[in-house]
Amino acid sequence: MRHRACAALIENGRILMVRLETNDRSFWTLPGGGLEANETFEQSVVREVREEANLKVRVIRPLYTKIDSSGKEVCFLVERVDTTIPLIGYDPERPINQQVLSEIDWHPLTERKDDVQVSKVLAALKNTPSLLL
Repeated sequence: MRHRACAALIENGRILMVRLETNDRSFWTLPGGGLEANETFEQSVVREVREEANLKVRVIRPLYTKIDSSGKEVCFLVERVDTTIPLIGYDPERPINQQVLSEIDWHPLTERKDDVQVSKVLAALKNTPSLLL
C-alpha cells in the first residue's frame, strides 16, 4: 500500500496539470506522487510539485481524501510562493531514459470538470467561488 499526495494549483480559472506517458497509457493528472519514508502528506505535496513542476508552493488546505485498496490519497490546495514559471520536471525514482512526465500545462477548470481529480477539487471548492474565476 502506498499513500500519495497531489496538488491543486489554481490561477485565473485554470488548474496546473502534468501529462504522464506510460507504455500503455497517456493522461493528464494533478502534480503529485507517493510519500517517502517519514514524510507527511503536506511535505510530500510540496516536494512533488517542486520535482514535477519546478515550483515552490505552500499548502493552503486539504481538499479531499480518497482511500482505497492501493492506499490513501490526499489532495491539497496550494499556492505559489514566488513567480517562477512551471516547467516540466522529472521523477527522481526513474532513470532519465524512463521518465514518464512529458508535458505540463494550465487547463481551464471548465474544460476539466469531468476529470476524476478535478471534479473532486471543484466539489471541495464549491463554497469558494473566487478561486474558480
